[in-house]
Amino acid sequence: MLRSRLKKAWYIWKNEGPDMLFYKVRQKVDLNHIFKKSAYSIWIEANETDVMAVTRLNYEPLFSVVIPVYNVEDSMLRACINSVLGQTYHNFEIILVDDASSQASVREVLGEYEGRSGITVIYRKENGHISRATNDGIRAAKGDFVALCDCDDLYAPNALYEIAKKLNEDSTLDYIYSDEDKISQNGKKRSDPFFKPDWSPQTFMSFMYTCHLSVFRREILEKVGGLRVGFEGSQDYDLVLRVMEKTTHIGHVPKILYHWRMREESTANDMAAKPYALEAAAKAKAEALERRGEKGEITLIPSVSQHRVTYIPQGNPLVSVIIPSKDNVEMLSMCLLGIVKNTEYQNYEIIIVDNGSKEENRTEIENIVVNYRTAENREIKYLYQPMQFNFSKMCNIGAAEAKGDFLLFLNDDVEVSATIKQNPYFTTQTGQWLSILLGQAQVSYTGAVSCKLYYPEGLQIQHSGVVNLPIGPAHCLYGGSDCYNYYYGRNLLDYNYCSVTGACLMIAREKFDKAGGFDEELSVAYNDVALCFRLVELGYFNVVRNDVALIHHESVSRGLDRASAVKEERRAREMQLLYQKHPKFQKGYDPCYNPNLVSDKVDFSMDMKNAVAHAKIKRLSKKELSKYRRVEQKEEILVYHVDFVEEKAEHVQINGWIYNRQRKSNNHNKVSILLIHENGEVFMVKTARCLRPDLQEQNPDRKQLALAGYEVIFSKKDIPKGEYKIALELDKLYIVCKEGIKF
Repeated sequence: MLRSRLKKAWYIWKNEGPDMLFYKVRQKVDLNHIFKKSAYSIWIEANETDVMAVTRLNYEPLFSVVIPVYNVEDSMLRACINSVLGQTYHNFEIILVDDASSQASVREVLGEYEGRSGITVIYRKENGHISRATNDGIRAAKGDFVALCDCDDLYAPNALYEIAKKLNEDSTLDYIYSDEDKISQNGKKRSDPFFKPDWSPQTFMSFMYTCHLSVFRREILEKVGGLRVGFEGSQDYDLVLRVMEKTTHIGHVPKILYHWRMREESTANDMAAKPYALEAAAKAKAEALERRGEKGEITLIPSVSQHRVTYIPQGNPLVSVIIPSKDNVEMLSMCLLGIVKNTEYQNYEIIIVDNGSKEENRTEIENIVVNYRTAENREIKYLYQPMQFNFSKMCNIGAAEAKGDFLLFLNDDVEVSATIKQNPYFTTQTGQWLSILLGQAQVSYTGAVSCKLYYPEGLQIQHSGVVNLPIGPAHCLYGGSDCYNYYYGRNLLDYNYCSVTGACLMIAREKFDKAGGFDEELSVAYNDVALCFRLVELGYFNVVRNDVALIHHESVSRGLDRASAVKEERRAREMQLLYQKHPKFQKGYDPCYNPNLVSDKVDFSMDMKNAVAHAKIKRLSKKELSKYRRVEQKEEILVYHVDFVEEKAEHVQINGWIYNRQRKSNNHNKVSILLIHENGEVFMVKTARCLRPDLQEQNPDRKQLALAGYEVIFSKKDIPKGEYKIALELDKLYIVCKEGIKF
C-alpha cells in the first residue's frame, strides 16, 4: 500500500509539480485518489463559480461568430456549435462556412442547424482552405464585431458576455482577446491554462500569444482585407500583425473563455505538428518588418518551435554607456574590460560617474581610463563628483554629459563575458549584445530594454524582467536555473514587462528625456522601476531580450538591502514613495502579469489562493498557552520573515518563512500563527507548508530550508475585531513578529 501511494505521489510531483503535491498532502487528500484531480481542476472549481452570472449591459453589440468547417467529427462539430448557442449573452449570430468537406456527415450535421434563427450556413463549392473560408464568413457578417472559432473547439458559456462587458468598459477597443486552455480530444478534461498578459507587442513578435478567443471590430477586418491566402497555419498571427499596425485599441479579458481541442494533428498539441505553420509564421514576421520599415533577422528556436526577431540597428547611432561607480576598482575594471573586448558594435562611448572614491582609488581609475583611451582609441569620460550616494542623480549626471542618441545604464558589477555558460535551449554570440539591445531600442513603441542577468559561475537567473506584485516589484524567475523552459518560454523568448532592471537598461535619449530621467527622490531603490512605470504611463513598452545574457555580481557595490534593519526600512520607505508617485501600479497592477498568476512568488504558477480552504482557528486557554515559551529576537533561536500580511474583505493571508536555528533539520516544520488580541485572548491557526527554494539557494549547505516556508488564509469572522500582535510558533516556541495589526 505504501508503495502504491508513493507511486501516485511521484505521479503528482512529475506532472503537476512539488507545490501541488504538498498542497494535496497538507489538505489531507487521499493519495489513492489525488492523481484523478489536477491542480488546474481544483483552480477551476474555486475560480469559475460565476460563469453563468450576468448583469444588464448598457451596450450590447452584435457579435458575428464565424466558424470555418472542414471534415470534422460530428460530435466535435455539434459540441462547437452548441457551445456558442449556449452563451449567456444573447445578441449574436453564427456563420458556418463549409469549405467543401469531402466527409458527407459534415453537411448532414450542418443541415441540423440550417434554417434556425441567427444561424447562416454557407457551402463553398471548392476547397479554398481556412483563410478563404473565414473571409467568406466575414463578408456575410452583420455584426459590429467578428468572433472567430475553430470548428472543433469550444466557447466558455460566458465568452461573449465577458467580451461585451469589456466593451462596456471601453467602447473604443478594436481587438479583444482572452485567456484560454486546452481540452482533451474526447472533451472531458481541461488542462494547460494560458494566463496571458495585456497587450504586449514585443511579446507578440516572439509568438502568437493572443490566439483564442479573438474578437475584431468588423471595420478593422475590412480595412486590413481579412485573412490572407498563403499564410495557412498562421493566418490568425498574420492577421493580428496587420491589425496592430492599424490600431492601438487592443483589450484583454483575463479569464478562460476558450477551450482549444487537443487533436493529434493540431497545433494545440505541438506547433511542430504542422511544419507549414512555422514557415507561415516566419513569413508573416518577415513581411511585418518590411511593411514597418524595420530590419531584422528571423531565427528558429527549435526547442520552443518559435522564431525570434533580432532587430538590426539602423544607421550607426552613438550609444553612451553610463556606469555609476565608487571605490569599486576591481569590479569596474572587469566591467570595462568585458565591454571593450566583447562588443562588436563599435560606435559607443563610456561615461563613468564617481560620487566620491577615496583618493588612491580615484587615481587608479584615472589610470585605467587613460590606458583604455590610449590602447583602444576609445572615448571614456571620468566624472568625479563627491556627494552622498544617489543612484538616480549619478545616472542623470551621466546622461547630461552623454553625446549619444541612446543611453545604456550599466552597473559597475555587470560583466560582459565571452566564456559565459549558455542556456542549453539556444546560444547567443556574446559580441552582439550591444547591437541586439540597440536594435530593439530603436523600435518606435519600445521603452526601456534590458537583458537576462546571471549570477556568477552558472545559469542561476538574477534578472529576466520585473513583475509588480502586491508585495512590491520583484525579479521574475529570481534564483531559478536557466536550464529549464519556464512558463511559455518566459526565460527564452523576448517578453514585455512593466519594468526592467537598471543594472542594464538601454533607452533612446528622446524617450529618457520625455520620461523625466531617473527620479532623484528615489536615491537607492526602485528608481529603475519608477522610470519604467513612467514609460508605461507614456504608452511605451519595456522589454527583456532573453538572447542577451550578462553576468551580474549583484550588490558587491553597496550590499543587499535586506542585510540590515536600516536598509530594509529605507527600502520600504522608497517603495511607498514609488506608489505615491505612480498610484496606478498600487496593489499589484501589472499589465504584463496576469491576475490569475500567483501574487507572492515569481515562478508564474497559478494563484491557488482561492482554492486553499480557510484554516480553522482555535482559542487557546491559559493552560494551553503555558505549554509554549515566548522567545526574544536576541536569543537567536527562531529565524523568520513575514513576507506580507494581506487583508481582504473577508479573510487574511499571511506568508513567510521560519526555521529553528538549533535544529539540524527543518524538513517537517509545523508552524502556527498566534493571534494575540488586545484583551489578552490568544487564537491559534495552523499554517500550510510551502516551498522556498530561494532560502535553499541562499544557504546551499542547508537544503532543508527549501521547506521552511509557511502560508495561511483564515476568515476574519472567526476572530473578534480589534488590535492584534502576530506571533509565529514553532517547536513550542513563539516569537512576536508584528504588532498593532487591526482586523
